[in-house]
Amino acid sequence: MPNGYAGKFLWVNLSTGEMVDETPDEALLQDFIGGYGVAARILYSKLRPGIDPLGPENILAVLTGPLTASSAPAGTRWTVAAKSPLTHTWGDANGSGFFGPVLKLAGYDAIFFTGVAAKPVYLFIDEGKPELREADDLWGQDTYQVEDWLKATFGKNAEGICIGPAGEKLSLISAIMHRKGRAAGRSGLAAVMGSKRLKAVVVRGNGSIPAADEAEVKALVKKYTRQITGGVGLANFYRNTGTPGYIEPGVMLNDAPTKNWAGVGPRDFFPQVEKIGYDAIVALGKKRKSCWHCPIACWGEVETEFAGRKIAAHVPEYETAVAFGSNILNDDLPSIVTANELCNRLGLDTISAGAVVAFAVECYEEGLLSQEETDGLELTWGNAPAIVATVQKMALREPGLGALLADGSKVAAEKIGPEAEKFAIQVGGQELPMHDPRFEPGMGLIYQIDATPGRHTQGSNWSWPEGMAVDAPAFGKEPQKQTGRGRALKPIGSLTHVMNASGLCLFGYLSTRVEYLPDFLSAVTGHAYTLDELLLAGERIAAIRQAFNVREGHNPVTLPIPERAYGIPPLEEGPTAGITADIETLRRDYLDEMGWTQDAAIPTRERLIALGLEDVADDLWPLEGARHA
Repeated sequence: MPNGYAGKFLWVNLSTGEMVDETPDEALLQDFIGGYGVAARILYSKLRPGIDPLGPENILAVLTGPLTASSAPAGTRWTVAAKSPLTHTWGDANGSGFFGPVLKLAGYDAIFFTGVAAKPVYLFIDEGKPELREADDLWGQDTYQVEDWLKATFGKNAEGICIGPAGEKLSLISAIMHRKGRAAGRSGLAAVMGSKRLKAVVVRGNGSIPAADEAEVKALVKKYTRQITGGVGLANFYRNTGTPGYIEPGVMLNDAPTKNWAGVGPRDFFPQVEKIGYDAIVALGKKRKSCWHCPIACWGEVETEFAGRKIAAHVPEYETAVAFGSNILNDDLPSIVTANELCNRLGLDTISAGAVVAFAVECYEEGLLSQEETDGLELTWGNAPAIVATVQKMALREPGLGALLADGSKVAAEKIGPEAEKFAIQVGGQELPMHDPRFEPGMGLIYQIDATPGRHTQGSNWSWPEGMAVDAPAFGKEPQKQTGRGRALKPIGSLTHVMNASGLCLFGYLSTRVEYLPDFLSAVTGHAYTLDELLLAGERIAAIRQAFNVREGHNPVTLPIPERAYGIPPLEEGPTAGITADIETLRRDYLDEMGWTQDAAIPTRERLIALGLEDVADDLWPLEGARHA
């Protein structure tokens, strides 16, 4: 077993209660690194196509990577993966905090849940000893209550992930929560957890994970910590302000969507944006926080009051603040903090939740929803009390408006009627994050082509580490020049997949030079990774995730895009005036670079074999009558 890994997977059959340890194959770890790379390889082999994502056949995987719990700065991440009930494609979500490292120190690199429990349960792993326990008393509790119970019952060194009422009620935009604000929010995987009646996973462990070359790791920690504290890449941004520092610039650059993507930030939300920006957040008493052994410390907590209630909550990150702020023309910061707190407490993805509220507001303003259908709420732009009330209704799937919106804007638009579809800013069922393809056209490609539609952190050409050679304009620069952006996504996306699979945080990745990954992975695991080898591993991960979708009948080439967000027609004023994301050119260049077919984004037989995926090549390209596009 390579160094850097706990060396065990745990398989939990929730239907029978049987639990089995498995020793992972070393070649699997070397080729797919960890995290969703390993999950995609395993679930591709284990799941038959066409299963119900909320049925007993789906497998829910909770995983770490080789840098999780290592001494590598920002090695904090954990991943959840399954077939997504939101998009019916490959689904994964990434979380931070303390759970991933402690899971690994408790003796496991990954947990795979199969079947469905007869009644609510939670899994407790104590120093390598797993036990399923009844969770009847926890079912129905919010995530804050579960977190408090966890610490009171198992001690301050125990860590856990859990779902709230939204996940229990199978909301397709529900999130898996950790530490009252760290979320694995995308892909609707909390609904998978809820469908399995799995309320929580609690871990406690004080083990150690050996590195192949402890002296080299120690030297690398000093080297890369100096890069982070010395301001390499985006280090100063993440250390000084965290993502809230981009709220005001995002709005003024028109990267942050305004008025459900139809507005112009500098025109429609200035100077209001100052009321929800970084300085305004700091004025609420921001307390700086850090994930496990991380020198960046990018997040924190704030306190405020809204509607007579005192709120102590996680700082609203950029995505959250924009989703509940400029995109709904809401400049009431206490209401944004409250909406964030409700999402975290009840278990909703803040990106989707804010986007769904914006969708509902526009439907109301356009006469597609009556006040009776909004449960008496005057759901107008910037109406802070109505926004907060809508979030709670969604999370609890309350009859009426809550049930209408609980599964996202695509499902809601289908219920309201065809006139509502253009207001649902989503791809494949998942609401877009708060970065505009008219500002950075490459984001428009990622939203459509990635195996998890509507995502921005799993192959993003919005940024890359210092020292990486990329032949394309930097994020947001010269958006009218779109040739080259698609081709550049291959190396950028490939290394991003490795970063995610390794357990490294994106913020640490963008605060160090590109050598970080090959240096640390080599020193920790003992395998001498080169940058080229990691780029190949990332391409392999992209291919297996895409193959999963191909087998499900998913064709991203034909996946509809929300025209408004892509500049069809283009805006007539503002920083992104006249810009249309040329999705055809972007996609054609990317598919050509990847060696995937132009008509359906299928990795070719030749490319799959070159990546060592012969079995996948045989599945997708039977020898008789095989296409060689």
